[in-house]
Amino acid sequence: MWNPFKRQNQRASAGIPAPNSIDALANALQREGRIGDLEWELDKLDKTRLTQAELESWWHIYGIAAFRAGRQEEATARFEEAYRRFPASAQIRFSLGQQYVNARELDRGFELFRTCVFPEVPREFVLTQARYAYLWNRYEDGRLMLRPIFKAYQELKILDDHFLYVRGLPFFGTWWSYFAALSILGNDINELESITEFVTHNCHDYDFEYLNAELIAYRDNKPEVVLPFVEQRIASAPNFASGYLQMQRAVIMGRAAIDQKEAEDLLDNVDLKENDFSWLGDIRTLAKAEIAHRFGRLDVESQRTDEFFARQAMLFEPDIAINFHLLRYQEGLKPRYQNK
Repeated sequence: MWNPFKRQNQRASAGIPAPNSIDALANALQREGRIGDLEWELDKLDKTRLTQAELESWWHIYGIAAFRAGRQEEATARFEEAYRRFPASAQIRFSLGQQYVNARELDRGFELFRTCVFPEVPREFVLTQARYAYLWNRYEDGRLMLRPIFKAYQELKILDDHFLYVRGLPFFGTWWSYFAALSILGNDINELESITEFVTHNCHDYDFEYLNAELIAYRDNKPEVVLPFVEQRIASAPNFASGYLQMQRAVIMGRAAIDQKEAEDLLDNVDLKENDFSWLGDIRTLAKAEIAHRFGRLDVESQRTDEFFARQAMLFEPDIAINFHLLRYQEGLKPRYQNK
């Protein structure tokens, strides 16, 4: 059983992680703004003097260097060599799987992804895998990858964001939204409902009333169900209400607008600040595309979707799409991503 409090790769005598000069090199170059020198620095090293753990890191980071430079065929070849040398490395399997998926070798990629299980790979890798599963309609694969994280939530029973983050777990709201999106699109919500019921009755440090409203809103495509909660959060701090909440409200209210102009005006009236997420502007663009579609303005919709893809070539992550009630609309844009 996974112990969230157990440190990995400890030195038995000192109780600290064994040093890894390759990871230290990469981190130092990142801090110094010299990450572009990484490949050159790796090539200078005498690999015969490295430990097995350092060799594993060397081969993984060597592939990443080619990936970052845009040399994808070379990156794939390096990851394949790394996998041949270190088949037990979940992080190398993830990177090779990602290369295969990006090359549209989906079966090979997802076969590797299915072997990359949390906590052998970090939360960021798991969510990336789930995002690929969403993009390629492999909804059950995505849920398979997410389930080990839920086991950790079940053990901890504390869903406070900071508490989870420092233990290497995603925020529960992010994880739940990913799982909800994959469940709804896969037409299988029984597990989602069971999960929601479990955390509501067994966990704490979370707004479970809002969570259950989200379940209804997303499952039944009734965003108006969560509008009172959004309004309440905005009203609680009107001078500091984030663009995130205001955009959520505008999208929801726009769904009930009687004409296209009224719906678009609601979106345009959201004043995004410098400290708001930059991608909220892309939410506005995608929401306007959905409005144009709803009111039969296909010419405007085409213009808006072109603008959106120029900024979000891989579409929105499933949690963002569902949180802004655009999951079902974005589903219709997937073929454009899949066929590019």
